[in-house]
Amino acid sequence: MPLFRRALVLTAVAVGGISVLAPLAARSAAPIPAEVADHLLAVADAPAPVADRGVLTGRQAATTSSGLRAGAEELAAEPGTASPPMAPMEATLLTIALPAAAAPKHAGDSVWDDLARCESGGNWAANTGNGYYGGLQFSHATWHGYGGGEFADYPHEATRDEQIVVAESLRAVRGYQPWPACRAKLGLP
Repeated sequence: MPLFRRALVLTAVAVGGISVLAPLAARSAAPIPAEVADHLLAVADAPAPVADRGVLTGRQAATTSSGLRAGAEELAAEPGTASPPMAPMEATLLTIALPAAAAPKHAGDSVWDDLARCESGGNWAANTGNGYYGGLQFSHATWHGYGGGEFADYPHEATRDEQIVVAESLRAVRGYQPWPACRAKLGLP
């Protein structure tokens, strides 16, 4: 019996919701005339509109008089509708100069020393078995993907300076995103 009551209550709520929302939906579907500002109308030397606003009338099997290729859809004007005049549009490319990123604040010899202190406690030979190696905790794939293989097979086998060279290559492509927690902690961009 409780299942029957539950179904009855849900049906009543659904019917009640539809009866409340239906008039609102019908009102929102009513056409509203568009206001056209005079300064947006076409200028005297603008080309005439090619076609009126319309609806799709069907598929055309051959090339039409307007030059559409076979299989294209052609527009036909709706009765009683007017198309607004067309104005030529040109794209303008603007160059926006962004302010240079502020230099990161760090306390050590370099930002890389600070990152290493955060990532590995400053141990440039770190190999804890977590799949990340060296002072900056590179994965093996990232290390080789950014040129580390020319120094050593694994990052923890490379020197501090060699790890920084690979880190600079990585930072040039991805910024400080590969070190998310320490990036936030150190306030890096």
